[in-house]
Amino acid sequence: MEELSTLTNVLVDALIYLANGGLLLVYLLASNLPAIVSLASAGFVFLVMDSEVQRRAGFRPQRGGPMGQPGLPERRSVLAQAMDNEGSAGAQPRTAQILTGIVFALWMIAQTGMAAPVPWIGAAMWLVGVIVLLVMPNHQRFNQLWFVKTGLAVYALLVIGSRIYLAYATQLSPEQWAGIIGTAESAAAIIANTKGNVTTIILWALWLVAPLGYFSLLVQQLFVNPMNLVSPLAGAQDVLKRIRERV
Repeated sequence: MEELSTLTNVLVDALIYLANGGLLLVYLLASNLPAIVSLASAGFVFLVMDSEVQRRAGFRPQRGGPMGQPGLPERRSVLAQAMDNEGSAGAQPRTAQILTGIVFALWMIAQTGMAAPVPWIGAAMWLVGVIVLLVMPNHQRFNQLWFVKTGLAVYALLVIGSRIYLAYATQLSPEQWAGIIGTAESAAAIIANTKGNVTTIILWALWLVAPLGYFSLLVQQLFVNPMNLVSPLAGAQDVLKRIRERV
């Protein structure tokens, strides 16, 4: 009986430790969920979107056929195969991926230690940017990638700048301003009013103005061109191919 009781206690303790470890992991993931969403979105852009635009930017069509000009059917098949084959694109530039890494590093610096809702707003900006890039036609992704990255970089710099200002403003004492303004009481009142007004403007900019501007411009870029009524998801190369092959 004692051995059975000891075994039962060991099993119960193990389950308690396992449950507590699981809860701790859940709490850690929940507290860092905005950073995780941002990391996943940046990783997808880095590995998929950037790789695609870099492959297209580094693509060099092969010459062949009489006088370097193959027949039209051969030219189409070679071009389509080469565009889909990453190895035939030659040396690829890494500029897009480097820019993504810089923007993500800026955002990690900006959101680390920042109170809600700024980390959640940034994570939503990353996620919505990825979703818009996925539904964009292929020929528009290059410009849209640049817009998404610049929008996130500007927002990250706004967050960093606001944190620097608030950290500096809290270090100023009325005595430091008394020599310029007059008395310490007047300086304290002016500093309090100014700090409150500027902080309100910063919060409005970080919580509402900048994110809404980013999201609205994303939607505008998404619907800037009318939808193709025959094939809504077709890109420019698909439309040209259909025009050339029509009978």
